[in-house]
Amino acid sequence: MLNQQESSHLFAAQENPFAEAFAETGNGAAIGFAPWSENLTPFTATLDGGASQSETDRLVAEVYAELRDEAFDEALAFLAEETEQALDERFVGETPASAQERERYADAHLAPVRFEAQQYLQTLEAGMAGLDVGSLSEQQLDEVLERFDPSIGELTPAGEEFIGKLIKKAKGVVKTVANVAKSVGKVAGSLLGPVLNKLRGLINPLLRRVLSFAIGRLPAPLQPHARALAARFTSEAAEESIDEAQVSPANLTDMESLAESFDAAIAEALAGDAAAEFEGEAFGATDESEIETRELEVLAEARGALIERLRDADEDEDLAPAIEQFVPALLGALRLGINLVGRPKVVGFLANYLGQLIGKWVGPQLKGPLSNAIVDTGLRLISLEAEDRAQLERSDEVAPVALASVVEDTVRQFAENEDYVFEDEELTQLATAEAFSQAVATHFPPRFVRASLQQAPSLGGTFVSRRPRSLRPYRKYNRTPDIQVTSQIADTLPTFGGSTVGAAMRAAGAQFPIRARMHIYQSAPGTTLQRMVRTDRSGAGAGRGYINTANVHPLTPAAAGVLLREPKLGVAVPAAYLRSRQRIAAGQRFYILEPVGAGAPPTLPAGPAGQAAARRLRASRAWASVNMRQARITVGIYLSEAETQKIVAAIRKGQGSLPLLQALTRTYQDMERLSAGGQAPLRMLREDGEDGETFEDFAAHRGKLLPPGLTAQLRQRLRAWVMPALTKWARANAEAFVRAAGHPDPGVTVRIRLTAVPGLDAIRRMLRGGASAPSGAALRGTPSIAISVTPGRGGK
Repeated sequence: MLNQQESSHLFAAQENPFAEAFAETGNGAAIGFAPWSENLTPFTATLDGGASQSETDRLVAEVYAELRDEAFDEALAFLAEETEQALDERFVGETPASAQERERYADAHLAPVRFEAQQYLQTLEAGMAGLDVGSLSEQQLDEVLERFDPSIGELTPAGEEFIGKLIKKAKGVVKTVANVAKSVGKVAGSLLGPVLNKLRGLINPLLRRVLSFAIGRLPAPLQPHARALAARFTSEAAEESIDEAQVSPANLTDMESLAESFDAAIAEALAGDAAAEFEGEAFGATDESEIETRELEVLAEARGALIERLRDADEDEDLAPAIEQFVPALLGALRLGINLVGRPKVVGFLANYLGQLIGKWVGPQLKGPLSNAIVDTGLRLISLEAEDRAQLERSDEVAPVALASVVEDTVRQFAENEDYVFEDEELTQLATAEAFSQAVATHFPPRFVRASLQQAPSLGGTFVSRRPRSLRPYRKYNRTPDIQVTSQIADTLPTFGGSTVGAAMRAAGAQFPIRARMHIYQSAPGTTLQRMVRTDRSGAGAGRGYINTANVHPLTPAAAGVLLREPKLGVAVPAAYLRSRQRIAAGQRFYILEPVGAGAPPTLPAGPAGQAAARRLRASRAWASVNMRQARITVGIYLSEAETQKIVAAIRKGQGSLPLLQALTRTYQDMERLSAGGQAPLRMLREDGEDGETFEDFAAHRGKLLPPGLTAQLRQRLRAWVMPALTKWARANAEAFVRAAGHPDPGVTVRIRLTAVPGLDAIRRMLRGGASAPSGAALRGTPSIAISVTPGRGGK
């Protein structure tokens, strides 16, 4: 145990993050670490991933995999976004006093959607009663299901999209019931009624959680163990759970996780005794306390109180008590906050450490220069909303907001350390100093920061907190650099969902090379990309139309290095936070490239029409999934609406199938390239209880890897199977592609299904530990290949 003198010497030896002109020697003894010993927090609630699966488990796994549809996930997110926007337009601010009114207004906004959903599912359930769907062919079943397609009343754009995707999911449930009934030897009618009844029963709880998310409360999943359930069944979910353990998500619950739990509940209802009640289900709860939590509300209030305390503090005042009161509210909103629960001595050390260092910047004589410097670095260049402008007019809050952001980021980054750091005093102090240095470099103007710590010295900017007192704040970089972007640069930069920045910009109508303004953001606890881009008003004219969620990209160190030659401005996050715009990390950074001048895309309209138009601007991308148990691989290739119409125009001009084949090949190759970085995962449905990895290296649990030679051969064989099949299909199906492109849904999806894939059974046995690695010869056969084309996006 370090004594007070040793602790003081260690603190003094640490480098001060501030530039030499602003550095002062602190009293290290006052930050001393008193002796302590805490037990680890007992918070753990996971399923036993090591247990072998029963046949029912395997059935649930397959049903769950069939039901997963990212289009439904996005429709759910769109509904939450639209509801939140309706609240913003109706109410000013997010004060606790208006909470009940906001809740009632959101409920009224969702009421028509609830009615249409219940009406359709009730009609479908009644119409399918007594019908043996297992005896119908696929075409006959499609014809029966189409009879129940509703004539939807007046709904908002998000309401229409949600109902449309719900109808698609309900039809998928019926077809899955028919297939399951055949496989288990049951009459489909005995399963269908209870499952459709369960699906209808999930609608009200689902929409209640959408409401909770929209008003800034964090809804519980439809069943508590949904994420663990998914982790048991798919290697992708297992890998994401490992990744997410390294950093906290921006929201403890997101719309994608909610959709996952919705599908898991349906899968369990279908695979189990569908008429039975499930013990301990949360999705049937009516008690509000079981549905939602209020971490963001508590954090917003605590952050506001800290800002006021820093604003009113005297120069020599002890700020540790104020910080110590703030920290628990922040930890409650962070998944990794549990790392510090039950460690009051560590929290006390944090508060003393931060109180001393930021205390040098409070008081009229000290915060004035900091406030002026923040404004002078370019804050006035941002066209601020009324709430932010009012904050600036109170210039005495500019510095306190920056200091509160430093405290918040320091605690968040410190909490991301592993437990052993908190158990060693020297490591704790070093980790705190590192987190504080990074936070200062983020929120202080560069002239106050040591040169070696500055994140982008060539830009000279700083991150400024936007809506700091709200439930969903974010930070924006107060420089908007102009850069030149070529197609070569854009096509090498990955973005969310296994696509590239180049594909996203082409989908929006941009033409390369292009000049662009680069808007840079950082998330905070509670941030959603939808809320961030909606509230940002830095663009004007065409820029405001282009600043939308589809054009937000992750600012990794590699992307910052390529675009700005400032790699430290980017933030590295686990791959789980690079796959979907719905699931982001606290502290993650993003950028939007706003085209200006020649090559800029058309301006999107304002309001709901612009939102709907932006949602059609989805980039081309490809994905793949492997079902080891059934020796099946499915490859999907989605071509954006812009690319689809370009191909259609070329086909109609008599250019044949070559433009179609070129687009399909390029998108498939992008998937292969991006999969190495974990942003275009090869999803693997596991056959048993063993964990697996998700990417094309087919990594297995506990570090067991396929031999590199076999991995390369498997990739090569998949490409050798898919490419010739696509060439043959494109040559004969150009007109089918054109017909699919004429559908109202944007873009076209081409799906390649490979069955009886040689070698997968041998790989499965190896992953289970029952056999040695198969030779490359095991992959030499030829699978059966079927290719289909459908309008819109299909994402399994």
